[in-house]
Amino acid sequence: MPANSAAPLFPDLEGAFARAFGDDTDPIEVVSARAADLLPGRDVVVWEGDPATFEFTYVSPAAERVFGHPAADWTKTGFWADAILHGEDRREAIAYCALATAQCRDHQFEYRGRRADGEVRWIYDVVKVVKGPKGVPVRLRGLMLDISDVKRSEGAFERRAERRYPELAGPAAGA
Repeated sequence: MPANSAAPLFPDLEGAFARAFGDDTDPIEVVSARAADLLPGRDVVVWEGDPATFEFTYVSPAAERVFGHPAADWTKTGFWADAILHGEDRREAIAYCALATAQCRDHQFEYRGRRADGEVRWIYDVVKVVKGPKGVPVRLRGLMLDISDVKRSEGAFERRAERRYPELAGPAAGA
């Protein structure tokens, strides 16, 4: 699939992603339980964070299984950028997420992440931008899936993150 493609990597899971997020007022623990039910057999890291700082306020227990870092580490300032994101993907992943969030757009993207032991994993991150009464982002919610096996089967595991920063030009959906 070409770079900047807007097509989702897992079109068959789009409905499950939407159902897992549910209503914006659902407690994040409910979202986490729903994700586990709707995406069985996958270690899905459910997370919630601040749209202004990109600091995590919640990560599900799967974070420790997938990344090897205790859940408490995830709430530290800069943790995702500094400890998780692969150095070669860091700038693009942060910029893409910041732009999509500023435009109040839900988004999905891929990047390489590092486990605590240094092992590189490919991550597919599905992000829901929760808007407040004035239509501005008040919270981010996400589902991270380890897609390393998919990348290996495509022969793309060792390649730099070529994808998945879909174009964000034009008005945001629902704007």
